[in-house]
Amino acid sequence: MADEPQKSKMSGWLRDLAGVFVVLDDQKAEEKPAAPASAPASSAPPKSTPVSAPVFVAPASNDFVEDLRNRFRKILEEKNQPGFDFYEFSQMLLRTSTNPSVEHFKTAYEGAKLLNPNCNQQFLLESAAFYKTELQKAFEATVSAGEQKKNALTTEKAKEQQQLNTEVNTIEQQLAKLKQEIANLEKIQTEKLAALNGIDSKFTDKFAEIEQKIQATVTAKEGVASEISLIENGIKQYIS
Repeated sequence: MADEPQKSKMSGWLRDLAGVFVVLDDQKAEEKPAAPASAPASSAPPKSTPVSAPVFVAPASNDFVEDLRNRFRKILEEKNQPGFDFYEFSQMLLRTSTNPSVEHFKTAYEGAKLLNPNCNQQFLLESAAFYKTELQKAFEATVSAGEQKKNALTTEKAKEQQQLNTEVNTIEQQLAKLKQEIANLEKIQTEKLAALNGIDSKFTDKFAEIEQKIQATVTAKEGVASEISLIENGIKQYIS
């Protein structure tokens, strides 16, 4: 039989119970496979936020459940009231069998009356109600800690999701701008290629005109040279 429990012990075990959610998260993090060093780039990024798939909750391991049971049992032990009551009675029964029979109950009850003459059905049930209340308090504190953890994760998820949406939208805008720039460059390239393909025809007439003038210059020069030669020969022939 334990002495009057201290609040510090109680709060300590409640903190331990609350901590199981952190422990469970750490275990999941360790079991999570490492992400690959790099992922292949997607040629067509999603245009909308993907819908979150339903979360499948696998049952906790038997070891984890048993650990929680022991934590709750320890809290009840810390809350054990002075004197012989339901707590000691239940311990007497559970030491003999995890599934007590009628004979177990009768034997334990006879022993209980020797340890506490005031022990009867009403007394045991009233003290049982006290431990049930304490168990419920510990349970609600544990569940509350879990809900707080869930709320924190929900907030973290929403924040990260919003950030990723912003980044995706920014990238999409950049891609749209780049696509427009590429389209403009392709248009300019097409125009330049057309000009390149037509460059011969553009300069053919000009080359022909210059060549024509060169040929005319040659013809004109030869004509004048012939005249000079004609007079030069006449001088040589007819003037002495």
